[in-house]
Amino acid sequence: MKKLIIIAAALLAMTACSKSDFKETQYISDPDFPGLPIYSEMGYNTFGAYINEQVFSVSSYGSNRPFYLVADREHLTMTLYGWREGTNLNMIFTLPIDTTYHLEDYHSLLALDGKTFTIDTTSTSCNVKFEGYYAPEIESIYSGYIKFEKVQQVLVDKTDAEVVVSGTFQFRAFTYLGTRIDVTGGRFDLGVDNANFVNFRR
Repeated sequence: MKKLIIIAAALLAMTACSKSDFKETQYISDPDFPGLPIYSEMGYNTFGAYINEQVFSVSSYGSNRPFYLVADREHLTMTLYGWREGTNLNMIFTLPIDTTYHLEDYHSLLALDGKTFTIDTTSTSCNVKFEGYYAPEIESIYSGYIKFEKVQQVLVDKTDAEVVVSGTFQFRAFTYLGTRIDVTGGRFDLGVDNANFVNFRR
């Protein structure tokens, strides 16, 4: 009963918002994972993970959608513009586009609902890398995944506002120097529309 009340209150809060309310990051700290935002499926425009126990996360001070999604004929690229130890660090996932679905626009991201991609450079075309100052250069990925736990459309006043893309990830990788990189506790909750989704398939 308590869970239903919380869900109802959350939905009521969302319907009271305007379209402009979906742009900024809504950062809520996770008490169980210090330094990371909570896992959510509300389009809070947050993400985070531990990289060898160091916090990688969106800024808690709020920003205008710190991520970008780009689709082409073969891949979907999701870039998370974050911070680690006070320095800019980007985490970039490249996912194969299956022939069973086509990402023509951000609405078609709904086809990813519930899908899990295995990250393993030895057997798949699903990959991840880092960019930024002091970013580790990945040579190989031993094991990992990214799962789109929930992808849902958000309507405000019966009109389309965005598609919320939420999920989890983790992976273990090695650099060219043989250093191990463990990424754990990964989560993302992104509000996607034409402002942060580009399709190069056309």
